Amino acid sequence: MKNFLTLMTSAALLAATPALAQDAVPAVEAAAGMKVFGPNGGDVGIVDSVNGDVVIVATGKNMGALPISAFAKVENGLSVTITRADLDAAVEKAEADAKATLLASLTPGTEVKTVSGAAVIGTIEESDADYVTVNHAGQPVKLPVAAFMAQADGVSITMTEDQFKAALAGTQ
Repeated sequence: MKNFLTLMTSAALLAATPALAQDAVPAVEAAAGMKVFGPNGGDVGIVDSVNGDVVIVATGKNMGALPISAFAKVENGLSVTITRADLDAAVEKAEADAKATLLASLTPGTEVKTVSGAAVIGTIEESDADYVTVNHAGQPVKLPVAAFMAQADGVSITMTEDQFKAALAGTQ
C-alpha cells in the first residue's frame, strides 16, 4: 500500500511542480543516495531508489515519488522546485485521501477479491476504522483495514487466494 501511495504522490506533485523547459534537455541521472535540494538550496532528502522514470525521495519522515523530469542536476546532487515540507504534506495528503477512499469502499455487502482479482473470498459484513469482518463461506473473518485495497473494480485483500487460505488455517 505504501508503494502505491508514494506512486500516487507523483500525480499530486506534478500539478504543483512547474514544467521544466520544453526544449530537449538531457535526462537527469538519479541514483540512490544522492542528496535532493529544494528551492534556495534547502534540504529535501535523499534519493532512496529509482524505478524507471520515478524517483523515490526519503525526506526522513516520508517517501515521496517524483518523476525524473522534476529534477535538475546541481553540483552537490539533485534539485527540485518543492520543499521538504511541501513534499511531506503531499505524501500525507495522498495517504489520507487513499485511506478515506478505502474506508468509504468497505461497506457491508461489498465483494472482496484476492489481490489478483481472480477469486472472491467473501463479502463484507461490517467494518470500522481499524477492522473489517468478511463473511468467507459462512465464517466471519476479521482482518485489519490495512489488509485491503480499493481497486477500480471493487475491493481486494493484499493476499493471493493461497495466502488467504494459509492465513485462515493458521488462525483456526
